[in-house]
Amino acid sequence: MEHNITLDKYVDSRGRVKIWPGKEKNRLLVLSYLATKFEPEKKYSEQDVNLILMGLIDNYVTRRRDLIEYNFLNRTDDGRLYWRSK
Repeated sequence: MEHNITLDKYVDSRGRVKIWPGKEKNRLLVLSYLATKFEPEKKYSEQDVNLILMGLIDNYVTRRRDLIEYNFLNRTDDGRLYWRSK
């Protein structure tokens, strides 16, 4: 239950991230939420990833990098394909 209370601070009723958390543990919570918008085992183009994230958060390019950096998403070396890793 507390998980949802914390997430509600950062995500509005439409599912968009309204505030980016300052603390890393809360950033990881929001990144985990964003990762759930990608189907496991499905491959996505960079454009597809951008479109999904655009609907959820304003700074989608930085958040895409964060998803990769924190291993919520993986990508091919050439950056053409992305997939959910967690």
